[in-house]
Amino acid sequence: MSAHRVFAVIPAAGRSSRMGRPKQLMPYGEGSMLDAVMDAVLESPIDGLVLVVNREVGARYEENAEEGLFISHNDNPTSEMIDSIKIGLARLMAEFSLTSDDGVMILPADQPQIRAGIVTTCAEAFRTRRQPPGILIATYGGHRGHPSIFRVDILREIESWPAHHGLNQLARLHPEAVREVRITTGPMPIDVNTPEDYERVRASTRLAQPRQGQGERE
Repeated sequence: MSAHRVFAVIPAAGRSSRMGRPKQLMPYGEGSMLDAVMDAVLESPIDGLVLVVNREVGARYEENAEEGLFISHNDNPTSEMIDSIKIGLARLMAEFSLTSDDGVMILPADQPQIRAGIVTTCAEAFRTRRQPPGILIATYGGHRGHPSIFRVDILREIESWPAHHGLNQLARLHPEAVREVRITTGPMPIDVNTPEDYERVRASTRLAQPRQGQGERE
């Protein structure tokens, strides 16, 4: 039996109204918050990634797009995240002819603490099952977080949804299809929505870095 495929969508066309500037491009590590999320996906065994952004942000990535990365645009300033996810799903359908048992991972662009190991753990938990779960959700200390993976036949239900519906409604509509995967390598990534959240993320990054002259002990 071949493993099921897992693709990813990063919806990153948000207005960042509470931040006051495009948060996905704010500095984090050696790049931006969006760079960190993209790196986590591209460094993991994902079968393809669609980044959904406005054209201003997309221009930063299109010229030298990495293998496996596809960029779609959402330039509607009043759209919601579900609209970007619909755009990303449509692009995946067009590029890869998705089957009903394939999985689509949704990763928000404002959680830069997501690491490739977390993405890999969730992808492998989905793809190696004989019958993949309808919805797979990462949990941290018993609390549901990101990423989530949706089997294509379930995710396609959002195609007819209005913009005010949130993706989390799928889990409420299909509780019997939900499986959880425990992430024990660290705390739940911070969801960056405000300047205060951003400072918390930057502070945690600084604390995680070894002091100058100190290396890891074996």
